[in-house]
Amino acid sequence: MLQNIRNNIQGTAAKVIIAIIVVPFAFFGIDSLFSGGSQTPAAVVNGEKISQAELQQALAMQKRRLINMMGDKLEPSMLDDAVLRKPALDSLIKQQLLLQAAEDAGIEISDQQLNITIASMPQFQEDGRFSQERYQQVLRLQGYNSALFKQLLRSDLLIQQLSASVAASAFVTERELDEAIAYIHESRDFQTVTVPLEKYRKSITLTDEELKSYYEENGARFQSEPKVKVSYLELKEEQFYEPVSEQQVVAEYERLIEGMTQDTEREAAHILLEIDDELNRDQAVAKLNEVKQRLLSGESFAELAKSLSEDPGSASNGGNLGFTAGDSFPAEFEDALAALEAGQVSDPVETEAGVHLIKLLSVKQPEVPSLDSERLAITERLRRQKARPKLLAAVESLRDLVFNAESLAMPAAELELEVKRSDWLSSEDNDGLFADQRVKQAAFDSELREQELNSDVFELSPDHFLVLHVDQYQAPQLRPFEDVRAEIEVSLQTEKAAQQAKADAQEIEQQLAAGQRAEAVAKQHGLDWQAMQDIRRSDISVEPALRRFVFELAAPAQDKAVAATLHQQSGDYTVVQLLASEPGQRAALEAEALLNLRRSVAQNASSQAFANYFNNLWNNADITIN
Repeated sequence: MLQNIRNNIQGTAAKVIIAIIVVPFAFFGIDSLFSGGSQTPAAVVNGEKISQAELQQALAMQKRRLINMMGDKLEPSMLDDAVLRKPALDSLIKQQLLLQAAEDAGIEISDQQLNITIASMPQFQEDGRFSQERYQQVLRLQGYNSALFKQLLRSDLLIQQLSASVAASAFVTERELDEAIAYIHESRDFQTVTVPLEKYRKSITLTDEELKSYYEENGARFQSEPKVKVSYLELKEEQFYEPVSEQQVVAEYERLIEGMTQDTEREAAHILLEIDDELNRDQAVAKLNEVKQRLLSGESFAELAKSLSEDPGSASNGGNLGFTAGDSFPAEFEDALAALEAGQVSDPVETEAGVHLIKLLSVKQPEVPSLDSERLAITERLRRQKARPKLLAAVESLRDLVFNAESLAMPAAELELEVKRSDWLSSEDNDGLFADQRVKQAAFDSELREQELNSDVFELSPDHFLVLHVDQYQAPQLRPFEDVRAEIEVSLQTEKAAQQAKADAQEIEQQLAAGQRAEAVAKQHGLDWQAMQDIRRSDISVEPALRRFVFELAAPAQDKAVAATLHQQSGDYTVVQLLASEPGQRAALEAEALLNLRRSVAQNASSQAFANYFNNLWNNADITIN
């Protein structure tokens, strides 16, 4: 279980904890770790220094965050200190300003608030409950102690509370609300005439001379894809499989069963006292010995855990920590738990987290499977275990052999492998050998081809490796005219149709702008038209591109239409005649719609209020950057 925790911390949980810790850490600095010194500070904000050490730590945190966010897609240049220094320092300055403002405003975060926040963080929980051990392990693996993490989290909560209080001071006037209503609930009446590209394409006839001329002028568009033939060697784990005897299966089964019987799970509860400036180790031990006497007198362990335990995650649950297989908690804790009978309570036990009283609540024994049910899985596992070292050794030999070989013949002979050969493969192929893009890239690598080199040995999967050699290459060639005739016809028809459609759309736009009715203009050109009334910005009956286009147009003057043309992605043209625009009215809204809009406008006002507040802090601050 401990290994699972470590794996999870390195994966998803690590990203979550970094997201929570890194931002405030990069912003706040760590005065508790770096003190004074004669080194020139990176910046001074209203008399408070931001040290070079804090800046370096912020840079390191930003790099870790980028690495966790982007993984293999991360460009090395993005980790350059010269690139990251300014944003990192700006973040430290901004955070320092906000902490100063929170202090001036008298904002405080209590220890109870802090503990509740920590207990609710999912990365510190197991089975939906806070785990003190997991909390300590996560922080330790990330390089923090509990005191430093709490300091950083407290600073983050201070700034959150400051921003919330500033945002809460914002208000929306009735005039501002009416302006928002007028904009959001504006309605427009318009008509459209559609000029479809396909109508013109069908009417165009092309001569052989036009097609051939287009072919000659645009030859680069009608090149074939390059092709290759390759030879290749494969190494697979299955090539090294050997028979497994019944005796070996039985021995492995017995080992498995022995291990399972050792995987007894124990359900634990504890009462934790942390060792700090207010309570030393001896005092904690003495206090817990008194608690144990109270337990022996008949008091409830769960009730005492709720009132006394300083583990914020388990205290409310009577100190219950769930089950452990012997590797979830620190060794001292596990040893003490293993020595108990169900229902017994230990003497005080010290770990990194503090001093515990530990109670064994229950014991759960694993179910033991039969040999018959496990035979197939054991046989496969033993075959793979024996084959794996041989496969890896063969891969290393293959790498050495192909590096200096002129072809794959010699490596194949040395390792007793079959040289396989492909048919013609195109650069457009993405299956078979080319399902792995590294293999495809190597097949078309000009250096490998021209120097007749073997490729690297590619790991296609943990049990499948491949190396290739380019045998033949076919460069792109101009495809025969007859093979591309239909393609040319479509391209040329589309170009000519687009020219005609655009010309007609321009003529129609002029007619509509002059005040002619869309219906009459559409009939004149043999096209379709449509009338839209009372359309709003959120109206899904009108496709989004057209709706956005209509509401970007200037409102028409009295008794005068506005006309404009939208070129659609399909190639069609839509000519719009905007007839009327009516701003939204409060009286037309239902009570719930008005309430939702008021909330939305208030949220925007809150965001703007905090932005203005911070800009004022920045503009009036005494900031020196070195």
